[in-house]
Amino acid sequence: MLQQMSKEKYSIETLRELNVSYEHEHWLTQEDVDMTNSYVQLIERTRSEVTPQIGDRLIYVSRHGDYYGNALIDDTDKEQGLLSVCEQPYVPFVWKEEDCIRLSVSGGAFHHINPQEMKFLKWTEGAFKDWGHCGACANGSVTFLAKVPLWFYAEPNPMYGNFTTETYRKFYLNKRTEQEEGNLYHGDGIAFRNEAEFRQFLKDYEGTVFKGNQENQIVVWCFRREYVFLPSAEWEKIDVPAEERRLNFHPEQVKIAKDMEKHITYFYRIKPQNS
Repeated sequence: MLQQMSKEKYSIETLRELNVSYEHEHWLTQEDVDMTNSYVQLIERTRSEVTPQIGDRLIYVSRHGDYYGNALIDDTDKEQGLLSVCEQPYVPFVWKEEDCIRLSVSGGAFHHINPQEMKFLKWTEGAFKDWGHCGACANGSVTFLAKVPLWFYAEPNPMYGNFTTETYRKFYLNKRTEQEEGNLYHGDGIAFRNEAEFRQFLKDYEGTVFKGNQENQIVVWCFRREYVFLPSAEWEKIDVPAEERRLNFHPEQVKIAKDMEKHITYFYRIKPQNS
């Protein structure tokens, strides 16, 4: 099934919303609008729900559970029949070549994927850009949106089952050896002084522990965290028992609730009176 292309999608007024800096420096012209609409029609006319193509978007899940919701098909490897995919792209530059588009993409990392392993999910909007009437200069690119397919691909043999960073947090922790001093567990932006503190964290955030890549390393998947500050009277009405937790290095009375579907642990805290 082919996507129905837009007819004259943009005007100067609607294009201005996506190009505030460009408008401030160079002023949008009808030439910019015509260029943009020509690209939109080319892109949307050449899209398909059957065949992934350059410019399509992709949900990409790595074997390590890393979730990228706006990956981009940026190139083809015709000899091997594979597509190049960028995990976290900036808005790509686009140009026309043989009645299709080509892209110049910054970002990373890049992977090669068999298009037959991609699954069509839905139609979405993808951002593109090209130099405007002023040519290549500071703030000289014009950004626009076009409808493109969104595909799904997950690397085979996932290391952590169904855990992904779409709705979970992932930590790599190293455990202190007997010869070392300091926290028992430490990682990037997180640490635990002793085993009891670590086990409390696992309980609060529904944590699951996997063996890491090194001898003293573990991988923890757990719920995300949200703080909810309430006036004291409203906090008292929360129908769960109060518990003491160290937040910002100080003990504090909190009430804890969990959303098991969205994988979020809520900490209800008393709003400071001076805030």
